Amino acid sequence: MLFETCLLEGKESRKKMKRGDQIVSTVERLSAKGDGLAYVGGKEVALRQTVPGDRVEAVIGRKRKGRFEARVEKFLEFGAERVPAVCEHFGICGGCRWQDLDYADQLHVKEGMVRSALEGEALFLPSFRPILPSPTPFFYRNKMEFSFGRDREGEMQLGLHVRGRFNRVFNVEKCHLQSEVSNRIVGAVREHAVSAGLSVYDLKEHQGLLRFLVVRESKKTGEVMVNLVVSEFPCESVTLLVDKVQRQIPEITTWVVSLHQGKAQVAIGQEEFILKGKGYIAEDCGGVAYEVSPRSFFQTNSLQAERLYDIIVDLAGDLEGMEVLDLYCGTGGISLHLARRAKAVWGIEVVEEAIADARKNAQRNGVENCKFISGAVEDVLADLDKQCFDLIVVDPPRAGLHKRALAAIEALEANRIIYVSCNPFTLAEDLVALAQGNYSADVVQPVDMFPQTPHCEVVVSLVRHQRAGEI
Repeated sequence: MLFETCLLEGKESRKKMKRGDQIVSTVERLSAKGDGLAYVGGKEVALRQTVPGDRVEAVIGRKRKGRFEARVEKFLEFGAERVPAVCEHFGICGGCRWQDLDYADQLHVKEGMVRSALEGEALFLPSFRPILPSPTPFFYRNKMEFSFGRDREGEMQLGLHVRGRFNRVFNVEKCHLQSEVSNRIVGAVREHAVSAGLSVYDLKEHQGLLRFLVVRESKKTGEVMVNLVVSEFPCESVTLLVDKVQRQIPEITTWVVSLHQGKAQVAIGQEEFILKGKGYIAEDCGGVAYEVSPRSFFQTNSLQAERLYDIIVDLAGDLEGMEVLDLYCGTGGISLHLARRAKAVWGIEVVEEAIADARKNAQRNGVENCKFISGAVEDVLADLDKQCFDLIVVDPPRAGLHKRALAAIEALEANRIIYVSCNPFTLAEDLVALAQGNYSADVVQPVDMFPQTPHCEVVVSLVRHQRAGEI
């Protein structure tokens, strides 16, 4: 049966769709994951690899949380013209979704996604600035995380996950988001691991040696850190593997082996062993020096992070004599930039290792007016109810602000808030909640931190309006 978005006697078609049905429809907007969304028979349909304006023929698949998923069979019209992808893994890899869009079109679609998300909550946007492009659309990442796995024939794989298949890994030959040296590291580790007959960690049996390979590099200093995550260490075969790769790729400045014996499939270990170098790399971002360790959070696009921080500092304005609160501060990226203008900055972050790095970074840069506190934001704020802040900066995870954190932020009654978000949809929900606390947006600035993907950062400046009776 063929379904098509249409009006029948003034009413939307209400025919019941089921798996295997064919549809013809036009994509109207994007989901939070970056999938195109169409509406057929009053039902929402997610279509991968599509953008608003695309008109497609597709086949209905499964239904999840009230939304159908469909596989595109044919494009009838393009909302944005397609171009040849530069990567041989495009369409298989779960990373780059938009390599078949010209970069200018990517920016246009992302800007539209942010507008749609905010306007969908009936938010008034007085100053919506054009999206800020990344200095380079390729080879911009300073960190890549690769997984070990096996194919159906049992051959070792080292690379990334097949899109939508977290139990399947394919060999990455050349990734166009990471540097040339990072690609060589992946190839060398795979070559020597296969040659040595090393085992791969099995997710079902919970046995095997090799789990993850993480490569981090500084775009300014050129330092390179490799973190090999294994289930057993000390281990002679792992040490030999490291030695062989190091001899082949001398650009590596530090090696860390992380011991991870838990079942959770994350590239973090219970214990870290430094086999070469300092165990961290140095990065410079906007004149601030950072130590980036294996567990450190740092913006993956270093060059664009400089511009992101410049925007935040610019929106913050004159901070002389002012107290600033930086929530979800990570390793202090925003805090240290604002500290150069403010009387004092308080940074709060739940990850203790990140707070330790933030303190080191403050010391490294001679910054003495930053205080970093480890703990959940909603819990720490409960103890700060008598503290006065002139500006609050928030940069929460994709899920947005915790309800208790929102309430505590409103209770602090700071004159201004700068909200940095990587998810425009949860951002919109939080802006609605903050509006109830008398905050309204005066500037919205999208920043493209992640070219070739549907994701971007959004910086929003909010001002607090006095309630009736306030002095």
